[in-house]
Amino acid sequence: MRYGIEQYDQHGFLKAPIWLWLGCAFLIRAWVVFVVAGASRQEGSQILQYVYPNHTMLYLGLMMGLPVVLGMWLLGLRTSESHRINYLVSFFRGTSLIVVGLQLLHTVYLIRLEHWQFSWANAITLVLLVWFAIYLVNSRYVKDCLSAPKRIVPENDPSQTTKP
Repeated sequence: MRYGIEQYDQHGFLKAPIWLWLGCAFLIRAWVVFVVAGASRQEGSQILQYVYPNHTMLYLGLMMGLPVVLGMWLLGLRTSESHRINYLVSFFRGTSLIVVGLQLLHTVYLIRLEHWQFSWANAITLVLLVWFAIYLVNSRYVKDCLSAPKRIVPENDPSQTTKP
């Protein structure tokens, strides 16, 4: 047995590691800012104006983060009977890697707009995105956590038999 019993949830799936949740939270940072701004009512527009002075960048961040938000939601909905959800969750790792690549390209574009001047925010963003991409590619635990379980069909199940 590769993993301890405490690493499984009540449905028999591996629990998602905390680093996966934190990395996904970083990928959906535009959604976090949007929700915080919406929850703060009067100061919401000021928060959005301060963090995203260009509204196009907010909308772009929301669009890039949407697949990750949906993947996180589906990850929480997994049960042993929900075969479609389990199948969709198996694509979450690849989708997250695509989003990381898009955000890397977006950050490089922003750096180019600043005439390649150093900025701590852009540097930290690049380092965290590269780290998360390496983590998604190399982590066996993430691969096992997000893989679709094999469906076991009983031998005497009449719904799975074919008639000649």
